[in-house]
Amino acid sequence: MKKRIVFVNLHTNWMMLKVTDVILLKNSVALKHKYLLDYLLHNIDKYEVCTYLNSNCFSLYQRGSDKLQRILRPIGIKENEWIMHQNGIKKGQIVVIKNANELKKDDLIVLYNVKTASYIGMGDVKAFKALSMLHFHGREEEDELIKNANINCFFNEVNLKTNCELYRKYYHIDKPWIIHPFVFAERFQNRKPFNERKNMAFATGTITYKVHKEFLDTYGDSCDQPSRKQIKDNPEFFKDTVYCTSSDYLEDNAGKPIKDNDFVLIKLYKKIYNRLFTGKQKKYFSFDMVEAFNSYKMCIVGEEILGIPGIGFVEGMACGCAYIGIDSPAYRDWGLVPGIHYITYDGTKEDLKRVIEYYQMDEHQEELERIARTGYDYVRTHFNGDAVAETLLHDLEEQQRIWLAQKG
Repeated sequence: MKKRIVFVNLHTNWMMLKVTDVILLKNSVALKHKYLLDYLLHNIDKYEVCTYLNSNCFSLYQRGSDKLQRILRPIGIKENEWIMHQNGIKKGQIVVIKNANELKKDDLIVLYNVKTASYIGMGDVKAFKALSMLHFHGREEEDELIKNANINCFFNEVNLKTNCELYRKYYHIDKPWIIHPFVFAERFQNRKPFNERKNMAFATGTITYKVHKEFLDTYGDSCDQPSRKQIKDNPEFFKDTVYCTSSDYLEDNAGKPIKDNDFVLIKLYKKIYNRLFTGKQKKYFSFDMVEAFNSYKMCIVGEEILGIPGIGFVEGMACGCAYIGIDSPAYRDWGLVPGIHYITYDGTKEDLKRVIEYYQMDEHQEELERIARTGYDYVRTHFNGDAVAETLLHDLEEQQRIWLAQKG
């Protein structure tokens, strides 16, 4: 008997699919969990993949009254068909569920914390519900949304309960966590012999800022990736050790600030302008990331202050770089060992420079190459899409079995 995996409003999930606003605005997108959907669709003998379209399924406007959403819902249903077609998914590959009463007790329901509309009606659904926290907003009201949805399990690249100060401060939900690694896209390949690469570190990654109260109260500064910013802001200090391409998200266009006393139409204009014209990062996306990783012996993709590494570290290791990062519990949760699979530093720019200079020495080249090779082998074996998807689904189904047994 096939296992039913039911995603909520799958067509709005930009972690898995190119969604409407991405297609219309021609934005760049990182489909970080597309591997999971691909795995399910390639294993149709074991799984039936479904999408449940709830009452607020039109992605471009999911607020407003119930009456308005009833009017928009047929558009959302058509939007789902269009998005599947745009992503190369044939009609019938994914079963569309339009009524909550069609959901079954033994369904494994998967939600993503990307759209608050996904939570609507979930509290009344009597099935096992797993929530991905990959997109973590860090706002106090989110805790209430998750509680009201009666989520049974979290899954994420990082256990926020143990790794994130902000989560511990504002979220109070005691549910199991399933931890799985980031997955590299197949285009990230090791193409260049190690001894032909530049004996420096390549640093990359987007720098973003969060200005909501919870973030500022917890960390005191709006920068989400201070470890990236300290490299970008000190080019002379790292002149002979690091080549940096990190980019501020708003570097090309800072957008128009929205003020509380702005007239309603002015606010709307600014929101539309900021959505259309900010975050393009033309320079950042103008070079070949795979080629860049293959040009250097070492790489750095600074972690978020939230305790979350960037997906780029996996991509760099998959290209054969020796990765340099802080000694974070997140890496250990994935089985990575400092000095074996990657190199650690204490988070300061002084120690980072010291570590790089150590491995630039001729007498440490053999050690550096060994770490790069061991890390590469580990990532290619354990962080590829099929391996991660298989393990993640096994763990989700195990948590569901425990939940069903407790329900009797």
